[in-house]
Amino acid sequence: GYQVDYFTIDRNGGVTFDDRADSEEIENLIETLDSQGFKAEPQAVEASEPVEPTPAEVDGLCISMPASLFTETTLQNLKDIIASKGNLIRKALGVDELPVEVGDTKVSFPWFAGMPTPEEVKAYDHFICALCEMARNQKRITAKERDTGNDKYAFRCFLLRLGFIGPEFKQERKILLRNLTGSSAFKSVPQKEVADDAASE
Repeated sequence: GYQVDYFTIDRNGGVTFDDRADSEEIENLIETLDSQGFKAEPQAVEASEPVEPTPAEVDGLCISMPASLFTETTLQNLKDIIASKGNLIRKALGVDELPVEVGDTKVSFPWFAGMPTPEEVKAYDHFICALCEMARNQKRITAKERDTGNDKYAFRCFLLRLGFIGPEFKQERKILLRNLTGSSAFKSVPQKEVADDAASE
């Protein structure tokens, strides 16, 4: 294969990157390849711990991950990822805050007021698991948030990077994109075409 900085292009045209690559560079590459019809391969994501609401959590959903999965560095990576995508994540999930509570045995995400539907719980659980997996595997995180100009497209590219790829995740993508405006298919699109985009996610 051919080596270009932190990216490797194999003889079949596949592109891989190592954990030294900058997160924004990777996302820009995925955006470009996706717009040209190339598809990313899904990555394995570890499941979260079963959530057992405590009395303080009975009115909401709190997803937790084992604390043993994280080091001080990967926890900071997680916080940086959330900071860099905070505005998009809050809009997508319909929440006001994104606290991360670190305990001795678990890292908790008490983000959701009320109890979501089973389909929503599955999507939210997968999303948080994927965030944690990215934090564990990515060494260079861009913590600065940037203006996307098209929230739905930007978040769809982020979901692809997290592994929400293929028809098996179509319902989860739909749930996670439904609160965002813009077009998920095009980075820049005439406003009149945006209304026709909802069924394409």
